[in-house]
Amino acid sequence: MKAIITGASGLVGNLILREVINDNDFSEVRIFVRKPTGIISPKLKEFVDPLKDISALSSEIQGDVLFNALGTTIKKAGSQEEQQRIDRDLPVAFAKIASANGVKIMLNVSSVGTNLNGGFYLKTKAEMENGTTKFFPNSVFHFRPGLLAGNRKEFRLAEKIASGVMKIIDPILTGSLKKYRSMPVEKLAKAMVSLSKNPAGKPAVLHYPEIMQCI
Repeated sequence: MKAIITGASGLVGNLILREVINDNDFSEVRIFVRKPTGIISPKLKEFVDPLKDISALSSEIQGDVLFNALGTTIKKAGSQEEQQRIDRDLPVAFAKIASANGVKIMLNVSSVGTNLNGGFYLKTKAEMENGTTKFFPNSVFHFRPGLLAGNRKEFRLAEKIASGVMKIIDPILTGSLKKYRSMPVEKLAKAMVSLSKNPAGKPAVLHYPEIMQCI
């Protein structure tokens, strides 16, 4: 198999990349990043680009499966418009090109609570899901984890506090509330790579219980 990863320099995308590199079922992985990752592998083809207009990269967006781990914060993006461009518009643009190039399946990192009637962030994720589904109508999978536990390059105080709280709350989140449990980011990456190799019978939208079943 040949993989494509967007957002490979981020927390989830970087772990997906490492999973793919170490998986013998994958012979090649293409990543599209704004800055070099520093990762070296004979499987890896790294394309460094500002990612403002990806049409020039169309001929390189080739493979069997597209992993989308693009995402940012309003603080890093600087504006809602820029965050929407990164979280919504870029994934849809990659989906359009990848689908036209014969890529068979797409997997998105989304968020629990994603809803067109939600707040700015959750609405943006919902629009991303809908936009990518348009180009992969029967072969797109939206992973909607709760709070992701992992070591980010940048320090996020609110996230650290929330992570501590979730360690206490997670055990009592059962039944329909189980989907809100926090999740180690490594498990999300493993689940996405696992599903990409065996998608038959899997739901299009996966929350905590369904994600954990993929591992």
